[in-house]
Amino acid sequence: MKIAKYILFCGASLMVGLSSCVGDLDVKPTNPTDKTELSSREEYIGLIMRAYGGLVMEGGITVSDGGAGVYTRQLFNQQELTTDECVIAGNWDDVGIDELVYAQPSPDNHWTYEMYSRINFQIALCNSVISTLNDAHEFLTDEEIAEFQAELRILRDLSYYHMIDIFGKGPWTDENSVVGEIPPTYSRTELFNAVVEDLTDAIEKVVPAAQQEYGRLSKEAGLALLAKLYLNAEVYTGTPMWQQCADICTQITQTIPNLAPTYKYLFCADNHQYVASQTYGTQYGEILWTVPQNETTMQTYGGTTYLSGGAYSTESPYNVYGLQTAPWQGPHMRPETVTRFDDNDQRALFYAGEFELDLNDISAWGEPGSSGYQCIKFVYTTSEQYDLPEDVAKKDDQGNFINPLSKYLAKDIFNSADLPLFRLGDIYLMLAECQLKGVSCDGLNFYNKVRIRAGLPAVGNYSEQDLLNERNKELYWESHRRSDLIRFNQYTGSTYNWQWKGAVQQGTSIESYRNLMPIPTQFTPTLGQNPGY
Repeated sequence: MKIAKYILFCGASLMVGLSSCVGDLDVKPTNPTDKTELSSREEYIGLIMRAYGGLVMEGGITVSDGGAGVYTRQLFNQQELTTDECVIAGNWDDVGIDELVYAQPSPDNHWTYEMYSRINFQIALCNSVISTLNDAHEFLTDEEIAEFQAELRILRDLSYYHMIDIFGKGPWTDENSVVGEIPPTYSRTELFNAVVEDLTDAIEKVVPAAQQEYGRLSKEAGLALLAKLYLNAEVYTGTPMWQQCADICTQITQTIPNLAPTYKYLFCADNHQYVASQTYGTQYGEILWTVPQNETTMQTYGGTTYLSGGAYSTESPYNVYGLQTAPWQGPHMRPETVTRFDDNDQRALFYAGEFELDLNDISAWGEPGSSGYQCIKFVYTTSEQYDLPEDVAKKDDQGNFINPLSKYLAKDIFNSADLPLFRLGDIYLMLAECQLKGVSCDGLNFYNKVRIRAGLPAVGNYSEQDLLNERNKELYWESHRRSDLIRFNQYTGSTYNWQWKGAVQQGTSIESYRNLMPIPTQFTPTLGQNPGY
């Protein structure tokens, strides 16, 4: 039982409503009967947790399907559906999904609008809570207030990172912005500089993972975000910052010493045991930044729910993976990622069944013979229940899959597996990339540690293409792929094509301006549009 998770996210939940409009930072009750003043420690903690929960909770923006508008689900769609890692077929007839699958979103694509709206809402929510905490001295100590405010700044900077990475520009606001005024629009470089400055300062005000309770942001979580910014600095600003990236990554490895022993356990229902924290330790604290979930106390239609039950097919042994209710038959694998794995690579977590590898027909998915394998990286079972005999995947007389050895089946679609945002495995591969760029940082050693954990032999050298392939195999479906392809100059153009890139089955070139997503039409009167759209 995840006691810490229950404590952290079951405080008073003071819900607030925030307009997603660019110029409105005001916090208002969602209805006239809601509380407008906080009068206890529990209510302040609840408000802080509302900001943390903004990554997996519904609400705050106006969408036709609240579950589909969850932050982490939208992030996945932008980072994964547009690449060689994932596809959603025509059985999900949601308008605009095909534009993402083809890597050709338009300014009117509502998924892109929801992502941009969610980013801005989350920033506004964090700003509001930071400001509100200035009135909490009766219920929180000065030290607690300072630490929570620093954590919320890091949480806010995560959203700014996504704004920089996906859209390239946007409104800049912080807790000192004047409510009602239209904030300035920052360019990509201006956003980068502002976020790095704010993040660097905030990191020094939060405690290391070894002293931080599970679910709250630690110093290492903030450092992982800063490393990501430095990793992509040349894309964002035109100026590479490889040495800075390596320095930050090295700092993380000094306090978080080891990868988790088994890769697949990082994505199970009890993966909280690998979250670097005072609660669970740092010896194998590979998950540097976690987004907590629980099937009863922290339910979401985004996060790992979307990547497990949302991605399984009814024509698979989904009971074996811990789900007993009907899955959604949504995201599934593209062949380029599947075929990249060696036969003995322990990270190859997908189910072939009676599915076809190639995406010959993406009009539907889930039936026998459908195009694309099922991803089973994220599961409902605990690590103890994960390793079941192959003969467990049997059907009874009615044709239903049975799993007689499983001690655990999810009662509903909601998954209890936390969503890892940043992991030590990624940090190791960042160091490997920095070494390729001329930095002395023992990158080959870290590269081989990732391979050895996967059951692969160590190598004496590696190329940029080797590294990009390794990142694909280590980090697939963790919302990094689009950024990686862009950084390696393999996203736009025709240097690398994957099936259905550019709306052609064999893949075709897409325009270079698509390295940035379009600014949604609803925001262009204030922000303008990115070139090419």
